[in-house]
Amino acid sequence: MHDSLTFVMQSLLRFRQMGAIVPSSPRLARAMVREIPPLHADEVVVELGPGTGVFTRELLARFPRNRVVAVEFNSELADRLQRQMPQVSVVTGCASRIGQHLDGLGLPRYRVGAVVSGLPLLSLPRELGDSIFSSLAEVLEPGRRYIQFTYSKRAWRRHHPPGFRLEATRRVWFNVPPAEVLPFTRLETHKPAVISA
Repeated sequence: MHDSLTFVMQSLLRFRQMGAIVPSSPRLARAMVREIPPLHADEVVVELGPGTGVFTRELLARFPRNRVVAVEFNSELADRLQRQMPQVSVVTGCASRIGQHLDGLGLPRYRVGAVVSGLPLLSLPRELGDSIFSSLAEVLEPGRRYIQFTYSKRAWRRHHPPGFRLEATRRVWFNVPPAEVLPFTRLETHKPAVISA
């Protein structure tokens, strides 16, 4: 109950940043985390916009051996999350700088097994969204997953992240409002051939 009140208060103060007035449901969290393939013990899960930690708790339950790095822009929510879940590496900062945050924690980027996002990307400025997509592409190896949710699957046709393939989506009706889980797979990037003289 206290988590919901905290989320509502922060939403009223910073609606564009939060993108919702109530936190995501546990059912949505389970649906999101189920889209992450099995991980090796040394792989890291990055969560963008953890808020009050609904997805974070599910990540810890599903991947107890893996390190979770949560990037939260709202300093009050970040501090609260770190107090409640000290086993999580909480970073207060922008999701457009995932690589730098990992560098600051001494984590190689190739160890990122998946990225889960609770960010309201459709309500953010387009330039910021593009920067976040670039940041995702920098840290995810080909074949690895980026999982996003949305309240408007149709609107996401204009926001398809370059270098990613959208897999089969899943509707979660028991969420306010109902949400769509969008799992993306990082595609192989082809470097231009070097022609010797």
